Amino acid sequence: MTNLVRQAVWDAELTRSGHVDKILVQNLAVTVNAGKDAWGRKKKQRALISVTVTLENNFASASATDTVDNSTIHYGILSKAIQALFADENKEWTTSELSSSTVQCIRSVAGPTGVHAVETDVRYVKGSMFGDGAGYSTSTAIGVDLCASVLYLQNVRIPCLIGVNSNERLQKQPVVVNLWVDGVDGLRVDDYPELESLLFSVRVRKLAIDCC
Repeated sequence: MTNLVRQAVWDAELTRSGHVDKILVQNLAVTVNAGKDAWGRKKKQRALISVTVTLENNFASASATDTVDNSTIHYGILSKAIQALFADENKEWTTSELSSSTVQCIRSVAGPTGVHAVETDVRYVKGSMFGDGAGYSTSTAIGVDLCASVLYLQNVRIPCLIGVNSNERLQKQPVVVNLWVDGVDGLRVDDYPELESLLFSVRVRKLAIDCC
């Protein structure tokens, strides 16, 4: 049974483990039939996939000889394997499935190389109507049944009347909001359009209260 914990707890446990050597692949562009667009419609869309692999042992032997041996993972091969995994644009996925399949792909590419932990991030660049995207990140410690799960909205711009001076009350200003839902249930991962709508409805209700 995997133990779902808050992201801060997972980060602390990883730091405490003393494993520091990592392989990072960032913003791999793929087109997948997964998630929802900003209007909440299920459709094919562009996603950016990032992964961080924390190795069980350091890669001193690879760095000493400047060769890719079993102490590390070839990030080029890993990148191509992840992109090949999602090459079929007609296959339907949930965002949760994208993340779990990426983890399995990493473990397959790693082969005999020991992997201590895997972090994945799937971001839909058009998943937010008023921001820079919506995404889902997972953190999994291999062999200790510990994981974290976060749904997020990135740089959502909300026009608001802010400030106490009279001139500041004449014109709305953009407030940039980044929102994380920690410990999100796997069945709610694709609810980011509803989350953004909720964010704006909270702002509208707050303005209505202030005007009464």
